[in-house]
Amino acid sequence: MFRATALAIVTAALLVCSFATAFAQPAKGPYVDQVRFIHYEDENIALEQVKAGSLDAYYFKIPLEAAADARGDSRIKIYDRMSGSNVLLLNPAPYKDESRLNPFQFREVRFAMNYLVDRDLVVNEFHKGYGSPLVEPFGIYSPEYLNIIETVESFGFRHNPQLAESMIADALTAAGATKENGKWMYGGKQIEIEVLARLDDAPRRLIGDDIAAKLESVGFSVQKDYGDLSKANNVVYGTDPQDHQWDVYTEGFAGTSVFVKYNPVIPAQMYAPWYGRMPGFQNPSFWQYQNSTLDDVTQRVLFADFTSEEERNELVNGAVTMGIQESVRVFVNQKTDPHAARASLEGLVNDFGAGITSKYSLINARPAQGSSLDVGVKQIHQGPWNGVGGLNDIYSRDIYFLVVDSGTFRDPYTGDIVPVRTEWTDIETEGSEGRLAVSEGALVWDPALQKWEHPSNGATSVVTFDLLFSNWHHGQRMNAADIMYGQYFMFEWGTNLGPSDATVDPEFTSLAGPVLERVKGIRFVHDNTIESYVDYWHYDPSEIADFAAMWATEPWEITAATERLVTSGKIAYSRGEATVKNVDWLDMVVPEHATMIRDELQKMKNERFVPVPLQGIVSESEAISRYDASIKWIGDHNHAVIGNGPFYFDSYNIAGRTITIKAFRDLSYPFEVGHWSFYEEPRLAKITNVNIPRTVTIGQPMEAMISVQVDGQPSNEATVDYFISDKDGRVVSRGEAQPDGQRGTFAISVPASDTSMLSVGPNQLKIFANSDFAFSPDISTSTILASSGSSTSTQQSSDTQSNSQQESPPSGCLIATAAFGSELTPQVQYLRSFREDYILSTASGSAFMSAFDTVYYSFSPQVADYEREQPWMQATVKVAIYPLFAILGAAERAHVAASGGDAGAVAAGAVASALIGAVYLWPAGLVRPVQRHSSFAIRIALAVLAGAGVVIFAGIAAASVPALVAGTSLFVLAAASASAMGAGRLVGRAIEHVRNCR
Repeated sequence: MFRATALAIVTAALLVCSFATAFAQPAKGPYVDQVRFIHYEDENIALEQVKAGSLDAYYFKIPLEAAADARGDSRIKIYDRMSGSNVLLLNPAPYKDESRLNPFQFREVRFAMNYLVDRDLVVNEFHKGYGSPLVEPFGIYSPEYLNIIETVESFGFRHNPQLAESMIADALTAAGATKENGKWMYGGKQIEIEVLARLDDAPRRLIGDDIAAKLESVGFSVQKDYGDLSKANNVVYGTDPQDHQWDVYTEGFAGTSVFVKYNPVIPAQMYAPWYGRMPGFQNPSFWQYQNSTLDDVTQRVLFADFTSEEERNELVNGAVTMGIQESVRVFVNQKTDPHAARASLEGLVNDFGAGITSKYSLINARPAQGSSLDVGVKQIHQGPWNGVGGLNDIYSRDIYFLVVDSGTFRDPYTGDIVPVRTEWTDIETEGSEGRLAVSEGALVWDPALQKWEHPSNGATSVVTFDLLFSNWHHGQRMNAADIMYGQYFMFEWGTNLGPSDATVDPEFTSLAGPVLERVKGIRFVHDNTIESYVDYWHYDPSEIADFAAMWATEPWEITAATERLVTSGKIAYSRGEATVKNVDWLDMVVPEHATMIRDELQKMKNERFVPVPLQGIVSESEAISRYDASIKWIGDHNHAVIGNGPFYFDSYNIAGRTITIKAFRDLSYPFEVGHWSFYEEPRLAKITNVNIPRTVTIGQPMEAMISVQVDGQPSNEATVDYFISDKDGRVVSRGEAQPDGQRGTFAISVPASDTSMLSVGPNQLKIFANSDFAFSPDISTSTILASSGSSTSTQQSSDTQSNSQQESPPSGCLIATAAFGSELTPQVQYLRSFREDYILSTASGSAFMSAFDTVYYSFSPQVADYEREQPWMQATVKVAIYPLFAILGAAERAHVAASGGDAGAVAAGAVASALIGAVYLWPAGLVRPVQRHSSFAIRIALAVLAGAGVVIFAGIAAASVPALVAGTSLFVLAAASASAMGAGRLVGRAIEHVRNCR
């Protein structure tokens, strides 16, 4: 009895201790227990659901026309995602029927599309000002942009339909086409173009309609078609380009899934045939776009085949130059997509690439109440899920990256490599051309011999990793077999041994093949420690580690089962192979496909099957345990997605269009709740002041001072780059500003050799400031007025020049920005674009703005600050500004009518000044002394106006900045005064007439 009692006490004590130990361990994974992704295709409805609290966030842009008001709604918070792009994908394939002509088979016609497309129209009208024009694949907010800015500026693309039409005519005429009655003809038939526009994305539909109209205007017969991503997958990416089911497609990219510092993939993805994303898409049954030079250059970028940072940058610039010249993809605009979330939802991480759809966001999200989240998505299941040839759409990847962990990831604000499950402990390299011996225990798969072999050659680099294994979501422990099978698969399916090779998928093989040349072997030092040998070097060692990282995101038995299904011809990994073989495209979340995988696993269990590459590594009993776990998972969840991430894929409700993921709380998971919380807020740089000379003497040194804050405080923890362009957009000087003693102050020193290349008149200074903690450039654009040595303003002493310096705040429209709530609103963007495109682009306009800025910025910051604190004033200013948009629209038309240039600027200034005086200043004309002498005053004002016009044109001829400043200032004041008095006089007479009628 005593023994039994004692045993019970001891047992109870052990249980209590074990429970106490378990409960003492911190929770693993995300803060929340569950996330439901719910299909909301209508963005307006989704926004209202976020406002009402029915959705915690919406993983797609909200309607652009609603964004401005949404920013003022206290129930929600708007997160801007500054990535993603719209593109015109052109079909360069010639017709099989030689009697027909495809205009886009000619590079000259494709290149002309850069002048035919109106990028400003797309940004300002179709995207309501949310975005910027784009001619290359990186965009102004990419870390790569500073490397390619000179290349981008050198093209100088502007909407010029006359030039585009001339270039098209030259190319088609040379090919034997003729233009009859305004229509292009070839072989007696009209030349036809098929435009496929995305119907499910309003801006891309508008882009399609607009480019179709422009193509018709230059003489083509255009057929328009519309569809969603599913239709695009079938028509654009799933058919032979020579079938010409499409000729122009309004393609879109959502941006990178993570922010990337060095983005070697982009040139290959956007320009190079070998990567499988260009027309033909590496399907051997289709016609293929080919460009061996682009293939070579982009592979050198992607696989770090360079010896220095300078050489790499030259290669990137070369790829961009050739890609633009080829123009199979014509980039139109970079998007700024506003996303909405409940204001009470904390912890979202607004990744500079992915926005709040970043993997970090939902791991770190904390609702005010409860432990679950409901997230709206534009599409719930738009394309197949499989890790070989699927997961091609951003909607799927946003969810998928939450249920798997990768070996490495990216810092959301710097783009630097972050170790996640593959922590490197040592990186050894012999440089770009040296060789290291490969350890005897290293192995590499030989597809021809069907066995593991010791690598015969050395390697450039070796990286040692500690692998953070955990349990898979089905409960089985990750181990070396998962890593080894992944290596086997890459070599087996990345090598084409000929027509009888069943383990070939053209889309995957074309991508994997070049990688295999650089993977030299792996060696398990211990159970979770490996050495990875690669022929890869980079000047940033973490990039070597990223390339060498070996990891698995799927249990080996799932990959083996799908491999058996594919090689038996029952299903295909990729879209192209599915089309060619007339089988389904493998989708792990579709119940029918999951059942096929489960049945295959059952066969493998019955056969006691151990795949060849795992024989000697995995025993039969270990394989059967894996098969049982996966079979049970598929039976319980009705899908075959088994990951190792912070969430597991629980269910897909097809009828309800809902995917549910749940927290993976397994104690084997390496990361505790809150592990990534330090990424919640970026520490950004902001340019608070730009002090530049009002005038610069060509051939003399120039100095400028920049004030920068980081996280709201003056700081030297920033990088300040500058670029100076002449009137033709050619970069004549570039460099990095240096800290100048006082904290947060940076100095720009431009040598005389650089200023000697400036244009007489306006030149442009662009400044990019990035903090050391976040690459999100604050960009300042200023105008530098350059004069020859004969200009009186440039022959001042240093003391006089110092007194003539001006402060050029980076924010141009402070009062309007305060009224509309953001610099990104279309109204503010329109004011900014009018200033930059019509005024600052000319010597006379720049001169006027230098004087105007001196006055405007003396009071506007204080007014804007007060305005933000007074909602009534915000509303009043907003209403008062709206007539200005119509006025500037009339000024634009005057600018065009005067053929642009300085004449256009003067015409636009005259119209704008006169209308502003008539609309806003007419009450001054009612003042009795003014009315009494209005005729004389108007005549005086008109005389001053005429004289000022003479001074302006004399200043232009003599390149005299002081003359231009004085002349333009008087011109504007005289025009506004004359129209104000004239309008006041008319209103006064109308009032007098009404009185007399009484």
